[in-house]
Amino acid sequence: MDPNSVDAFFNLVTDYNATVGSTGLSGDFTSFTKTEYDVEKISNLWNQKKGDFVGTNCRINSYALLKNSVTIPKLEKNDQLLFVDNDAIDKGKVFDAKDKEEFDILFSRVKTEATTDVKIHAQKMEKFFSQFQFNDKARMLSVVLHDNLDGEYLFVGHVGVLVPADEGFLFVEKLTFEEPYQAIKFASKEDCYKYLSTKYADYTGDGLAKPFIMDNEKWVEGY
Repeated sequence: MDPNSVDAFFNLVTDYNATVGSTGLSGDFTSFTKTEYDVEKISNLWNQKKGDFVGTNCRINSYALLKNSVTIPKLEKNDQLLFVDNDAIDKGKVFDAKDKEEFDILFSRVKTEATTDVKIHAQKMEKFFSQFQFNDKARMLSVVLHDNLDGEYLFVGHVGVLVPADEGFLFVEKLTFEEPYQAIKFASKEDCYKYLSTKYADYTGDGLAKPFIMDNEKWVEGY
């Protein structure tokens, strides 16, 4: 991975940890169970020090880590669902204008059809992501959600980065603006897919397809 991107990512991690202290954080690897963080306490600590800058989320951090490892084409962006992300980027001065534009392109919502058939949606997402050149080692794992509030669209609701590690893989994610960074060790990619599909299984509704997972530009079937 690009060393400058890794440095920029760890600057975000350090800033977050310095701001919220050790509230619910674990510095070492422990056996993985369901995570529960004191979001109210974290939010209060953050707001006292950062004001109206809400921090960073999964998409911002994944882009920070991957931005020099992924080739992003010059496409027309559709950033309607990224207004909170873009507000955070502006207020926190997280990215320059070029990076912000590429961020908006990468995480643009994608037009789809009114169907609950995941295969149809996955084909749309594969077609969109096929325009990008991803990194085979540091892989972008996306949980794609179906939204129909103002038309039928797909968007990356959660995302993280999967890298090879000793005896398996390491998945790095920022859960939400408030919640902390996590690094989870998995024995296989399939275990990580299962973790993501289980965690976000309920992010759906009437007339909507269930969430599905993309590994770089490819749909992960069966999860």
